[in-house]
Amino acid sequence: MTNEQRAAWLEGRRTGIGGSDVAAVLGLNPWKTPLDVWNDKLGLSEDKGMSEPAYWGTVLEDTVAREFQQRTGMKVQKVTHQFVDPECDWMIANIDRAIINREIAKKVRPLLDVEEIERYANITGVERPINTDIAFEAKTANAFTADLWGPSQELEIRQNNLRTEHVIPLYYETQIQWYCGILKLRGMYLAVLIGGSDFRMYWIDARPDVFQVIKEKCAAFWNNNVLTRTPPEPINIEDVLKLYGKSNGKAVEAQGELAIDYGEYARLNGEIKELKRQQDAVKARIAIGMKDNEILTLDGKKVLTYKTQTSKRFDSDSFREDHLDDYYDYLKESSTRVMRVCA
Repeated sequence: MTNEQRAAWLEGRRTGIGGSDVAAVLGLNPWKTPLDVWNDKLGLSEDKGMSEPAYWGTVLEDTVAREFQQRTGMKVQKVTHQFVDPECDWMIANIDRAIINREIAKKVRPLLDVEEIERYANITGVERPINTDIAFEAKTANAFTADLWGPSQELEIRQNNLRTEHVIPLYYETQIQWYCGILKLRGMYLAVLIGGSDFRMYWIDARPDVFQVIKEKCAAFWNNNVLTRTPPEPINIEDVLKLYGKSNGKAVEAQGELAIDYGEYARLNGEIKELKRQQDAVKARIAIGMKDNEILTLDGKKVLTYKTQTSKRFDSDSFREDHLDDYYDYLKESSTRVMRVCA
């Protein structure tokens, strides 16, 4: 993707809420919060480019799709179109690919006018903005997340005999239900390559009831936060630092839940300090007992190591002495907020 293409893609995403935004808006995305989505939609986020996992996920999409196609015999086609809900223009969907349903059409394409939609509705009984009823999503996942994925339904899919319920991460479930709701699909297939060697596939039925709940929550976010430029409430400390990066010097009285949370934090802070003191004492005794030995064993099994490690660090003090003018030119100021218990 060129810089121009990426810029156009980002601009298109800002026009509404897409499938990859939904889990974050609902507070279900482990990597992104509602505040992150809000910043993205208002163009307040810095575009840091594509991360390594995202890059390789994009590169491997074709591989995952081809493998699904080869194992199932289904024809998968790429779809490059941003679908917009006709009633709510902030509801957008950018699906990876779709499954060709030859009973409807031999090639997948978006339906761009009312006449086309009505013509295919006479065939399928459903008015939808695409001439198929099944989409496809290709994913890659870290091996450490394998437990979030249920057993592959590959055999059931190949035999067209689904007997089990799919289990996929909730943040992908919401994405798929969003696509199904906007495109009026009857369901989607999802294939995932986990850890580069574990290939699984699933069938996800469309759930209109689930879509309706998601739609209501996303509508509230779009109307009450994005359109009014009102940031959503922070849900973690990173959000707090983004919204309130600098303290104002004022005091707030601890009441209700805030007072309870302070008491719990102060208690835990004291316990951590005491445990750290105890840990340091035990660590010293172990070091004394091991002397210059590197490995500690218990019943012949290695249980602890105490190795020599060498590292190189920039000697800022020496650099300042030798290059004082340059040193101050390269100083960069940063600030954060530090929480300390006063008593």
